[in-house]
Amino acid sequence: ATVANGICLAAARTGTLLKAGWDPDADGLFGAPPVHVLIGADAHSSLFSSLQLIGFGYKRVTKIATDDQGRMRPEVLEAEIAKLSGPKIVIAQAGQINTGAFDPFPEIARIAKAHDAWLHVDGAFGLWARATPGRKHLTEGIELCDSWCTDGHKWLQVPYDSGFAIVRDK
Repeated sequence: ATVANGICLAAARTGTLLKAGWDPDADGLFGAPPVHVLIGADAHSSLFSSLQLIGFGYKRVTKIATDDQGRMRPEVLEAEIAKLSGPKIVIAQAGQINTGAFDPFPEIARIAKAHDAWLHVDGAFGLWARATPGRKHLTEGIELCDSWCTDGHKWLQVPYDSGFAIVRDK
């Protein structure tokens, strides 16, 4: 999932910078407008590795407070994102690694859209809940996101190195 997250976040980086009038494929990242990354305080450590892989330092993120289950608090996200201008990426999670909690996607998606932010979901652990009738409700609103990653090895019993990167905008 580290590489799958990296692929999705690279697409997010490119998409948000293109919207801001900067072509990172042609011009690189030197001199590019800063991209603000907002992420839940309980995000999995692999996401920070993914951000490093695409040239974003792991210290440059805004960590959003979470509740006692590790879910991102939308009211905190809204307050923090309102302070920012320029390109923005919000990273939510489906299936917090320690509690199994899912971020409140409909609220987060509404906030991200209102602030023209790309919304990515780290679904390495929990995105597969979408395929299960009894757990599908946990993923309500996930269809509003721009990119998703998941792992095959956690539920499909395939080799460890089989992450899936899914991006809405080809």
